[in-house]
Amino acid sequence: MPSKQHAVAGLVFFTLILWLGSAQNVSAYSTWKGGCTDCHSSFKDAGSTKPGNAWLDDKHDVHRRQMMTNLCGTCHVDDGDNPLLNESRGEPGLAGVSCMGCHGVDPDPSTPNNAWWGAGLRLHHANETVGTDDGDLLCVDCHDDDPAPLGENAVPIYYGGTNVNVYDPCNLDGSENWTTDALGLDNDGDLAYDNLDSDCPFFGNGFESGDTSNWSLVVP
Repeated sequence: MPSKQHAVAGLVFFTLILWLGSAQNVSAYSTWKGGCTDCHSSFKDAGSTKPGNAWLDDKHDVHRRQMMTNLCGTCHVDDGDNPLLNESRGEPGLAGVSCMGCHGVDPDPSTPNNAWWGAGLRLHHANETVGTDDGDLLCVDCHDDDPAPLGENAVPIYYGGTNVNVYDPCNLDGSENWTTDALGLDNDGDLAYDNLDSDCPFFGNGFESGDTSNWSLVVP
């Protein structure tokens, strides 16, 4: 009959195997303060060391008061906490996925794994060759099973939500412009921004987007 010590050892080993089997789905950075600040400064700053741009106000207030209308639950589980990157309490009509609601797109809705939602963001960092973090790691060291990101035109789930003032990932309406570099997001990580990406309406000329504001009435 196995001893109690053997039974406990077996339980510990089984638990370790389960943990190792699920470890690949754990985000390297669970919070902004957990790693993002290494390059992008404090969320209470009005600037970002990389890519070296300036914000209209500190990043927190731009997100809270301008991108959204005091929808604290889109980012926080509890008001004032250090926000998790992919979990929040949510708001009416807005799922509780925190930063991934705008900075990620679900590549496979049939698979409940929002650690994949940031694949485009991670590919952007890789293509920009930003190098290792202060732990000497690259994104791929932990996220080696990322799927191919969806195109630039794929709409993040928070865009256009109630009291969310960001709408178009191709940025034809300028709703992604909140910094001095006049760039939105490189949502799919290929370094082609906004409507210059081939996934977006043809150079914003109206043939695909329907925006005819720049058309000329002069017939050559």
